[in-house]
Amino acid sequence: MTDKDILALIETFKATNEELLKQVTLLTEQVEYLTNKLYGKSSEKKSVNPDQLSFFEEDKASQDDEGLPSHYRNYYL
Repeated sequence: MTDKDILALIETFKATNEELLKQVTLLTEQVEYLTNKLYGKSSEKKSVNPDQLSFFEEDKASQDDEGLPSHYRNYYL
């Protein structure tokens, strides 16, 4: 190998090394982002659907049970 060949090979290695370093930086940023998204703080927004029944809806249950004897009230809730 001549000196020109060696210098050309070194330049090729430098370019490849720069590309790989950019790729490592990008992948490191992605890992940090995804780790933070998976394990970081999250705010859970509570959206209430007005048509959805509630387990804790006492007013309606007590109105439905008015005609039943006391030992049957709230039995099926």
